[in-house]
Amino acid sequence: MAHSSSILSVFCLFVSFVFCVAQEFQEASQPTFNISLEGGCLKCGSPCLSAVRGALPGCVAPGLAAGGALAGGDVDLNISEDVFQCVKGIVGAASVCRDCLDSLVCCVTDSCNFCACDCHNLLKFSAPLSSPTRDEHPWLFNPQCHFAYIGTPACKDCDGKRVYESINCDKSLFLHYHDYILDGRWVVTESIDSNDETAVVRNRGDGFDDEECPEKETFGWELRSKKAPGKGKLECA
Repeated sequence: MAHSSSILSVFCLFVSFVFCVAQEFQEASQPTFNISLEGGCLKCGSPCLSAVRGALPGCVAPGLAAGGALAGGDVDLNISEDVFQCVKGIVGAASVCRDCLDSLVCCVTDSCNFCACDCHNLLKFSAPLSSPTRDEHPWLFNPQCHFAYIGTPACKDCDGKRVYESINCDKSLFLHYHDYILDGRWVVTESIDSNDETAVVRNRGDGFDDEECPEKETFGWELRSKKAPGKGKLECA
């Protein structure tokens, strides 16, 4: 009986070893590129982000038949590892962008095959054509105006949440979270440390369970309008 128990223990140990090895190989075949928490998509500068965005369509094009149509610049496809190599070849492995290329591909694609993709890394605002805020803030709705994830810097009352910086906009702004004692909210401000008293845009959420990703907020976004009752009041877009 003791002999049988010993054989069973060895067998279980062998099965456990095989499972661990198989799991290790499975994990190795699906590398995950994490975007830097320090600098994020702009760690190597906005020219590098623009270079990768420019290179990506040509690298994705051969797989469009299987992956779907490419439209509007940013894509959300099941990116293969070949795309990473293609982008590196176009942008240049010896360029100043070299250290950021993998994470920059993730910034532009949000591919869940190789990237952490809980939140989008490039955001832009939209509003109905009839919205009066379009007339007051046309720069915000310019198709070229984006907000790029820059990590989780130690800004005032940001609560350790994600921060985004404007790129290709007429104004320099930050999209970040501001935590109050009783609640918090996402705001767009000129200073990374400012709250919604000076915000151009804000989303107050429900005040209790605010989303980790600003694009997942189900509450409406408010924009500052001089036409609204009370000069400079924030109103819904």
